Amino acid sequence: MNRILAGVAAGLLVALAAIGIVAGEESNPAPERSGGPSVRQVARRVELIRELRFEHLPRIREVSAAEARRTGLRELDRQVPPARQRTDERLLRMLGFLPASAGLRAVLGEVLSGEVGGYYVPRTDTLALVRGSGLGPFADAALAHELTHALEDQHFGIDQGPADSLLDDRLAALTALHEGTATIAMVEYVVLTQGGGRDLPPAVRREVLDALEGLALPVSSGLPRYFREALVFPYSAGAAFVDGIEGAGGWAAVDRVFRRGAPASTEQVMHPEKYEAGEEPMPVRLGAYRDTLPPAARVVSQGVLGEFDTAQFLRTGNRRERAERAAAGWGGSRFTMWRLPAGGDVLAVRWTWDTPRDAAEFERAARRTLRELDTPGAIERSARSVSMILRST
Repeated sequence: MNRILAGVAAGLLVALAAIGIVAGEESNPAPERSGGPSVRQVARRVELIRELRFEHLPRIREVSAAEARRTGLRELDRQVPPARQRTDERLLRMLGFLPASAGLRAVLGEVLSGEVGGYYVPRTDTLALVRGSGLGPFADAALAHELTHALEDQHFGIDQGPADSLLDDRLAALTALHEGTATIAMVEYVVLTQGGGRDLPPAVRREVLDALEGLALPVSSGLPRYFREALVFPYSAGAAFVDGIEGAGGWAAVDRVFRRGAPASTEQVMHPEKYEAGEEPMPVRLGAYRDTLPPAARVVSQGVLGEFDTAQFLRTGNRRERAERAAAGWGGSRFTMWRLPAGGDVLAVRWTWDTPRDAAEFERAARRTLRELDTPGAIERSARSVSMILRST
C-alpha cells in the first residue's frame, strides 16, 4: 500500500493510549502544538532516540483533512497512474478485496480523509499534520513518528517511486520497515518525554507489540476489510520486525537494514527468521496460460501476490486463523491479468510452497474461498505448486 496512504493511523495511537503508553489517567500527555514543545525540541528528542542527526528540519505544515486527501491522491497518481488504478480496481474485485459496489478511488479518498493523522512526502521534504484528525494530546507523538520518516529519508532515502500495482509485495515490505521504525521510535519518544529514559523497558515493549498485534480499524470506519487490514499491517508487523532487529543489535543494526538489506517480501516481515536466514521469494513461472486466450488479449497487470495478500485472499471463506495458517509456507507467487478483446478479464495466479503439505493446506483453503467469491474460477495443485484462474465479465 502506498506509504502516504499509511500516514499515522488514528487506531495506532488509540491502541497505545489504551495501554497507557501515549496517554493515560496517570500520565502527562503532551499538550497541543500551541503549548507543547517546539518542532525543534521534538526533532532533537527524535535524534537522541534514533541516533541520527538531521541535516535540516523538513518543512512542517498543518493541513485540513481535505488538503490531506488532495495531496494523498496526487501522490498516489504519481506512483500509480489513474489508468493503472482502474486496472487495480478490477483486480481487487476479482480477488474479493473490493466490493462491486465500491470504487477504488472513493475508498482511497475515504482513507485519506478519515484515517490519516499526518504524513511525510519524501519528494518534497514536507511533513504535514492533519487538523481535526482526533490526535489531540497525541499530536507530539504523531509529529515524532513523521519526523522519524524525514530523518531516515535524509540518511537513507525512503521515496518508493512508481509502483506497478497497489498489490506490490516488495513495496509493502518496504513500507512495513519504514512504518515499523517510526512506530518504535514514536513509542520510545513518548516514554522519554514521560521521564522513562531513552531505553524502552522490556515489559513496556512487549505490551506495545501485543497491542499492535491486536490492532484493527473498526468496521464502523466504512472501509472494506482488506483496506482496514492493509492500513494496519505496516505498523503492527513492521514494529515487530524492527523490534527484533533493534533488540539484537540496536539502531545501528536497523541502519544496516536500510543501507544494505531491506526485506524482500511481506513473508520476511511476518517471519523475521526467514529474513535473518536470507530466504528470498522463489521465482515462479505461470505456464502456458496465454495460449488458451484469444490472440488479441493483452496483459494489463503483472506482479506477486505475497503472503500478506494471499492470507487476505483466503479470508473470504476462511477464519482469520485458518487463512493465516494456510498462507504460511508461502514460497513465491506470480500473477498475470489479461484484458479480453470482447471485455472482461482473466487472472492467472501461481503459488509455490515450501512443502507439498503447505500446498495441500493452501489448496483446501483456496477452494473454500472460490466457493464464496462472485468471480468464477478454477484451481489445481501439483506437488508444491497451486495454480488458479479467475474470469470476470
